[in-house]
Amino acid sequence: METRIFFIAVAVILILYIYRNVRKNQISQDESILWMIGAIIILIFGIWPELIIKLADVVGIDYAPSLLFLLGCVFLFVFCFRNSQMLSDLKEKNKELIQDAALLDKRIRDLEKEMKQMRKEKDD
Repeated sequence: METRIFFIAVAVILILYIYRNVRKNQISQDESILWMIGAIIILIFGIWPELIIKLADVVGIDYAPSLLFLLGCVFLFVFCFRNSQMLSDLKEKNKELIQDAALLDKRIRDLEKEMKQMRKEKDD
């Protein structure tokens, strides 16, 4: 019974913490969805711990706590994969921004040269 209360408390604290971070814009809503799913799963398993045993039997795992370990690993794998996708996307956007900035810088230098030439011609 104490374990059940502990996991329910952990899940509720996680949900509140995630919600607080979304409201303070410390984490995006998209990022929070995956964390909220994980917290809700912890809450479900905290309320109904026998669900772990039933799921382990369905999957064919003899030792039910190892199912928790497997689910945790899968969750972390999905989270890392999603972060890897976002990082790749940000690298591509960063590259495009650098290229755009370089083109704008070149355009500014060219315009400055033209202005100098026009002033020089005007003075002559």
